[in-house]
Amino acid sequence: MSAQIGTREKLIRWPLMLLAVATVLGPLLWQVGTALKSAGESAVGFPGTLLPQHPTLDNFATAFTEIPLVRYVLNSVAISAMGMTTNLVLATLTGYALARIAFRGRSLYTMLLLATAVLPFEVILVSTMLVTRDLGLNDTLLGVVLPQAVSIVAIFVMRQAFLRIPDELAEAAAIDGAGPFQVFWHVMLPSVRGSLAVVAVLGFLDSWDHFIWPLVILSDPSKYPVNVGVQYLSGTFSADQRVISAAAIVVMIPPLLVYFLLQKQVFKGLAEGALKG
Repeated sequence: MSAQIGTREKLIRWPLMLLAVATVLGPLLWQVGTALKSAGESAVGFPGTLLPQHPTLDNFATAFTEIPLVRYVLNSVAISAMGMTTNLVLATLTGYALARIAFRGRSLYTMLLLATAVLPFEVILVSTMLVTRDLGLNDTLLGVVLPQAVSIVAIFVMRQAFLRIPDELAEAAAIDGAGPFQVFWHVMLPSVRGSLAVVAVLGFLDSWDHFIWPLVILSDPSKYPVNVGVQYLSGTFSADQRVISAAAIVVMIPPLLVYFLLQKQVFKGLAEGALKG
């Protein structure tokens, strides 16, 4: 009986897994195949062909020569690095305060933060633009980063991570003579390294994906992040999806590198949340 149940589970599980993999990897493989197609091959139409008949890298060369793609990528790297740093620092400090420091109104403040999480950024777009302009940060990379310097999700990831640390650990460090900062730096932070990696990756990806806000606040095209700059290809090569696909693949490389570099710590942080949450 158990063998029959196991066979049924496999018959259901494997098709679902294959469907999930195809759903995730299918568009990516199609994008790569389109980027490698030569000028004589069709890049549109259904069903089309996944594998290029005459693979070429000319589309990547065109993407780099027709727009300053390297500059756009560097702008995005700078914006994402700053966004990741501010998100990591502010989310860690705020999460620690909400989890480990008792102060009046902590529960109310936590509920207010949760309430703001449901508001889309577009709701405060105009007011944010006015404040940024008054601070003299229009058309600057810092002006792109500061309004979204920390995310509510990151704050609550760190809050939950600090809540999972036993109180006895901090008390033992305090008995040994450690001050509040030493407890935070030498006891608390090493205990939440996995969650720190999760917040770092989320911060980088969130900053990398920004489109509307940089488009609103930046007027100098040389300062555009890559997501905004690549839109020039849509106008210049509206009929050539090969070049657009090549540029899109270049856009994906930096966040993938960040993810793979922090992959172990990310999975560790997710496992910690699943086991202790």
